[in-house]
Amino acid sequence: MAYVPAWEWLSVARDRVMAAAGLSKDQTQQVICRAIADRNVNIRGQLNKHATKPMRASNVLEGRNFEIPTTLNPEDLDWEQSRPVKPWVVLRGAFDPAGYWDLKRIELSQADVTNTFCTAEQAGESVRRAPSETGATSSRLTLESNPISPGPRSSDPQSPGAAGSPRRRGVQPRKFEQTKAAMRADIQQQRRSVAELKDALEKDLSASYGVSRDTARRARRAVLSEFDED
Repeated sequence: MAYVPAWEWLSVARDRVMAAAGLSKDQTQQVICRAIADRNVNIRGQLNKHATKPMRASNVLEGRNFEIPTTLNPEDLDWEQSRPVKPWVVLRGAFDPAGYWDLKRIELSQADVTNTFCTAEQAGESVRRAPSETGATSSRLTLESNPISPGPRSSDPQSPGAAGSPRRRGVQPRKFEQTKAAMRADIQQQRRSVAELKDALEKDLSASYGVSRDTARRARRAVLSEFDED
C-alpha cells in the first residue's frame, strides 16, 4: 500500500485538484487561495527569519498560530517553493518573538484538500462562488488603499435593501479585518511608518481607509500591538 503523506506542498495540491476536477491552473490557484484565507483547508508553516529583528528559526507552527491574510491572491504565494511571497504575522503566544516572519514553507492538509476540492462537483461550486465573493484580482489589489467591502453583486436578484433579501453576515468583522490588513500592508510597504500610524488622527484614518472611526481605532490598536514597537 502506498504511503499517503498528511501534508503536501502548494504545487502538489494544485496539481491534484486540477487533475481531479478538470479546472484550469488559474481557477485552481484561485480557489485554493480562497480556502486558505477562509481556513477551510488547514495549513502548517515553517519559520525562516523575522522580518524586522535579526533572528532565524525553523520551528513548524500550526495554521491557527498565523494571522492568515484575509485577501489572498495566487500571486501572493510562490507555488513551486510552497511559501508566501511576503511575511505573515505570527500571533502572540505562538512563538517568541511574534510579528512578521518570512516563512520557508507552508504545507496544506492532504485530507482537507481532498475533502474540499477533489470531486468535480465540489471544485466547480468553489469556482462558481469565487468570482462573486472575491472579485477579480485587480479589484482585490485595491484593498490596500480602499478596504471597503464590495457592493451588491450584479447577479443578485435583489439589492440589500430590497424586501425579503437576505442580509449578509459578518460585514463589520470583515471591514475590521480588511482595515487591519490594509494598515499592515501600508507599514510593510513603507507607505506609512508605525509612528505615523500611531500619531494619525482617527478622522484621517477613517477617511483614508473608508471605515468608521471606531473601526479605524480598533484596527490601529490591533496593528500597533503586532509590531510591538514599545
